Amino acid sequence: MSQILPRNKLATTISKIKFGGLAGLIFKNNPIPRTLQQILVNHFYQMNAGFFAFLFFVLFGVVKGGQLIDYHYSLIIAFLESPIIMAGVILAWVLYTLKCTNYIIKRILEPRQLFLTCLNHLSNKQLFAWMLFTQVQVFAPVWVYAAIATAVAIHLNHWAQAATMVLANLVLIFTAARCYTSTIRHHGTNAFLGRWGFFGRWAALTEISWQKRFVKPVFSFAILHLFRERKQMLLLTKVFTLLFLYGFIQLYEPYKPDPRPILLCFLLIVGSHSSLILQIRAFEREFLPFLRNLPMKIPIRFLHLLVMYTLLFLPELLYVWMAYPLHFTMLEYPQIVLMVLALAAFLHSILLVYDMPSEDYLNSVFGMMAVLFFVLLYNPGILFFLLVLLIAYVFFHHHIYG
Repeated sequence: MSQILPRNKLATTISKIKFGGLAGLIFKNNPIPRTLQQILVNHFYQMNAGFFAFLFFVLFGVVKGGQLIDYHYSLIIAFLESPIIMAGVILAWVLYTLKCTNYIIKRILEPRQLFLTCLNHLSNKQLFAWMLFTQVQVFAPVWVYAAIATAVAIHLNHWAQAATMVLANLVLIFTAARCYTSTIRHHGTNAFLGRWGFFGRWAALTEISWQKRFVKPVFSFAILHLFRERKQMLLLTKVFTLLFLYGFIQLYEPYKPDPRPILLCFLLIVGSHSSLILQIRAFEREFLPFLRNLPMKIPIRFLHLLVMYTLLFLPELLYVWMAYPLHFTMLEYPQIVLMVLALAAFLHSILLVYDMPSEDYLNSVFGMMAVLFFVLLYNPGILFFLLVLLIAYVFFHHHIYG
């Protein structure tokens, strides 16, 4: 915030600015776009850098550079000519919108961002315009690709598909912007939910009733937190990783079983979960410090950590059996499982050793993935991942108590 106006000065400046709708976006030296850019947009991309790196690899890294245009043209033609694939693409856009909306709303409601309520000085049209400005930026990966697909559809005279994509993007962008506007207008309340607040109260009562019947194990706390508070992030990550596995298994056929391609796939899958691992560690640090006072041995605590990440990666570890026996043998499957758990535990343990900002953590993840990419090309075997797991345990053992 050092490069932005101080918060009290921001409120004063906003109250003095007079502009109309989207036309105000072209004003220079305006604190509003710079504030929204740094507080909401940049933070969103930083916290989801692992997901976007994975998405970038899926879209641009699976084929050679000379075949990239043909690859994307074939993808666009596929969902233009198939209503089912088109529905799946729009569903992915909806999930991404939910991810954006959930994250931005939670960011706005953070106590440290309370100064954003000074935007209530603006009229409804002005506030909506700025929220539209925010959503257009966080939604850029979707609407840019959709614009290219729409141009292809118009070129091929697929007018209905072009209109569908344009309409879907407009509805999703305007709906998300409306949610942000309502959140700022009713900051700290659920008044903007209206009658839908009933379902939130009903879910809360149902959860209390369920908790009386079932005692949750310790290793499930963080997973349940993701289901409750980061459900869009979790769902979108799982959808893309499973689609990535499906596409790899269907498109790549080795002449003999070789675990290296599958291991490289799971390296990217673990990297795409790095933001979720960061959320798990933040949840432990904020809500579960009392667990360190329980009479539990450190090896048992580490075992709970491994069970937790087994549950987190269970869909991918089960789905990869679709590649058996073409891609790997029965004896090579334990190596896949061990690699996933060892890397996840290592990333978790790093956050115990260093309480680093999210940007530094994600940079460390990218560096680790770059090194491991070349290591996996030589198929280091199961002993290498046992060593990684041992290092993770050493970090965990020495830093679990702070």
